Amino acid sequence: MTDRRLTLSDQLVGAALCVGYVMVLVWTAPDLAMSRDESFYAHAAKDYGAWVAELLTDPGSAFGRDRIDRAWNYNWEHPAWMKLTFAWSWLAHQKLRLFSSESLAFRFPAMLMAGLLLWLIYAWGAVTMGRRGALFAALAFALLPRVFYHSHLAAFDVPIAFFITLTAYAYWHTLSDRRWALITGLAFGLALATKHNSWMLPVIFLIHYLWVRRQHALADRFERPTLLWLPSMFVLGPLLLIATWPWVWHDTWSRLLAYARFHVRHVHYTYEYLGVSYFEPPFPISVPFVMTLFTVPLTIVILVIVGLVYRRAAFVPPWKTQRGDATDAKGDVLWVGCMLAPLLAIALPSSPIFGGTKHWIAAYPFLALFAGWGFVAVIDRATGALWTERRWPTWAFAALCLMPGVVQTSHSHPFGLSYYTPIVGGAPGAADLGMNRQFWGFTTGSLADWLTERLPDGGSVWTCDTTWGAWRMMQADGLLPDNIRPARSMAAADFVLVHHEPHFNEVDFQAWMAFDDVQPAHVLTYDGVPIISVYGR
Repeated sequence: MTDRRLTLSDQLVGAALCVGYVMVLVWTAPDLAMSRDESFYAHAAKDYGAWVAELLTDPGSAFGRDRIDRAWNYNWEHPAWMKLTFAWSWLAHQKLRLFSSESLAFRFPAMLMAGLLLWLIYAWGAVTMGRRGALFAALAFALLPRVFYHSHLAAFDVPIAFFITLTAYAYWHTLSDRRWALITGLAFGLALATKHNSWMLPVIFLIHYLWVRRQHALADRFERPTLLWLPSMFVLGPLLLIATWPWVWHDTWSRLLAYARFHVRHVHYTYEYLGVSYFEPPFPISVPFVMTLFTVPLTIVILVIVGLVYRRAAFVPPWKTQRGDATDAKGDVLWVGCMLAPLLAIALPSSPIFGGTKHWIAAYPFLALFAGWGFVAVIDRATGALWTERRWPTWAFAALCLMPGVVQTSHSHPFGLSYYTPIVGGAPGAADLGMNRQFWGFTTGSLADWLTERLPDGGSVWTCDTTWGAWRMMQADGLLPDNIRPARSMAAADFVLVHHEPHFNEVDFQAWMAFDDVQPAHVLTYDGVPIISVYGR
């Protein structure tokens, strides 16, 4: 099944990638204020943490239905696994002061998932394409600007990318070793317990399994890959989901149905795309593909295409393959399925309108793996040329391909959701095209010093898209003094923030009326593009 087995040195490289990336995330985290969704998950984690503490001291009371409902009703629309890890990390911080800030205590588990994802990308790449391609793929993923931003957050998008990749990796191993079926079911359970993106995995795997079975038949191979992964997923997956989510321990079936209905009929977010603000479906089918092109460094996009062409023999449909001509590239077809499924799920006209690239980040580990194949293809084709007679040009080429990611990712911080690659003209070009400029209200953190300087004796701020929970977290982290309060109305505020998103255009007008002045007191910009306008008395 594989060209080589993982060695101790491979695992050490993977561990180094993991630890190094987590260290960079921890180092850069203070630049990012909490986002809207993070504030909800932190609130939930505190409730869950209080329940966990009660479970350890008075389990009889903690298991009561009333107590479970009080602790777990908040944010019931998302499974509990990652919020539980946020709670454990926060509880440990309360006791041991492990982190430099309270927000970092909540964020650290998801940062760890991001590091482990790099390790996993490297491991899977190492056994299929060798160390060079594997290392390139892991670094390519780490240096995607939108991935770098989301990897900081106490949220579910990067963790679900990890668990989806882990489940796919375990399933892939079952094709030659049935012992991996148990791991596949457990990994799928953690994916289910993280986010609903995981629902598509059994379909992807079943299509792939049938493809592989047909290829084996055409190759006149007598052994058949096991199907044990399927019952393992359907038995262990739901059991692990329920075991980690006390909210569904009572009225299990009705609450699971409520959870499913919530996401099938999800509320629509406002999203600006090519000058049009979309409030409800249908969303343009092109959105996930164009946004990927506009936010992934061009060198990586080109290498993905090269990698797909390089491995094209694996994608010949079984019904077009002659007996004896079948390939055994099982991983390539699986990677394509796992890469395309998240993109196609958002592209469907019936899909709810969500908040952008974070909703198909689960596709990017597989995109990075194909970029690794593209890197290998270029190196292989250059074998024998003068510049490859020594080893250093290979790594020089790798550095050349990764450098745009380094530059663009560093330049995107801390405005990760406002960043667009040079192919669209960066943030100014995207603004001219009418692309979504930001969401979640986290950019208020970049105004903390300005607000502190302007309100030395305290005051109040109308916070627009920044939740009160996110504001309080900035104060807990020491970014804002406690005497600068969020205001309940513009009339009561010393300053009004206007986050530049189309559905907040009316807020500009309301601020003009409140202060009888159309001139902002300050404008926060990124590459010259307005991000927040501040109006004041």
